[in-house]
Amino acid sequence: MSTDDECRVRDLLLPHLMGQLDDSSATLDVQEIEVVSRGRGFDVVLELLAYGERWRVRLPRDNSDSILFNGAPAPHVVRSVANMIRIHLFEWWHTKDRERRSAAMGERLA
Repeated sequence: MSTDDECRVRDLLLPHLMGQLDDSSATLDVQEIEVVSRGRGFDVVLELLAYGERWRVRLPRDNSDSILFNGAPAPHVVRSVANMIRIHLFEWWHTKDRERRSAAMGERLA
């Protein structure tokens, strides 16, 4: 069950991560987002569709991104953290078949 803080951070990130995300060689459609506190950091858990496959990806964020949990962060801070999560998500997508660490972050659901 999510805490109020986790729900608030999820709501901050939602408009920047939900829906279709594109880079030069992949399109990922984010269907669900969950934020899970983890010590001084947190994880962003995304369920997405990509090329007919459904995936759950858990992206760890370190304590530098935990600024989102401190009151009302500035919009540019939220956008910056969301952009880093997007970059991390595409990096995972492009390396999941070659790198053990990346593979461990994702789980194919269907």
